[in-house]
Amino acid sequence: DLTRISARNGGVFPRAKVLSQIDGYGRGKVSAEVMPEFGGLLDGDLVPVDIDGTLTPTPRALAALLSYLESIQVN
Repeated sequence: DLTRISARNGGVFPRAKVLSQIDGYGRGKVSAEVMPEFGGLLDGDLVPVDIDGTLTPTPRALAALLSYLESIQVN
């Protein structure tokens, strides 16, 4: 349930963890049947995204997906 990511993380949206999972940096921890890698599909312009206080260059499509996922969180 993608609306409960924050709830499963103590009420905090884990931006770095979510980005790495979507982009495929978390390979090996979750099988491809559970979460396929999308990193190759998210190439393009980079935009700064605040990850734990550090502005990190992130593909625009990935930043938009992160923002959407963060916006649908329920308490």
